[in-house]
Amino acid sequence: MSRRRPRDLEARACDGFWSPPGIVAAVAGVGWVALDEPDLPDFSASGEAQELPARGRISEVSLSEFEGILVGQRGRPVVVNIWASWCAPCRTEMPLLQSAADTYSGEVVLLGVASNDDPREAQQFLDDLGLDYPNVFDTTGEIRVALGLSAFPTTYVFDASGTMTARVNGGISEVRLAGLIEDVLR
Repeated sequence: MSRRRPRDLEARACDGFWSPPGIVAAVAGVGWVALDEPDLPDFSASGEAQELPARGRISEVSLSEFEGILVGQRGRPVVVNIWASWCAPCRTEMPLLQSAADTYSGEVVLLGVASNDDPREAQQFLDDLGLDYPNVFDTTGEIRVALGLSAFPTTYVFDASGTMTARVNGGISEVRLAGLIEDVLR
């Protein structure tokens, strides 16, 4: 009677997996996970409407002031991007956000939120990259907590009624950003 070694049994168990249907199933599973949208946080802005901050200057705001800014923009979609000056993917995507702010000016508001950073370094970051769309500074970290931030950068999309419709954790591509904006404009 021949005895099989455990290694041989493991190899046989994997034989079906490495067949073409097994590989297709694995790739499809990985793709599904990669494309799966993260759950949206239970966040709804409320309070007294406030104006957008001045372009090109970072303004320190509290959570209630941030909510007021969002309330003040009701009637048009808002894209919020949480970033930090020390974040390499943030540096990469910021010019894309500026381009989107310019392209969709008057139709969509782009609002940057610097968090977990130094206000002077955040302002220098904006200046170095020549960014002038509105940005605020999350002084207490309450904004990132309220939005359920789990990665820098993270982009949130709110429709014209103020309902959050999408969140993208990590860097965003130009194509993905344009798609989210076009979806919310429909």
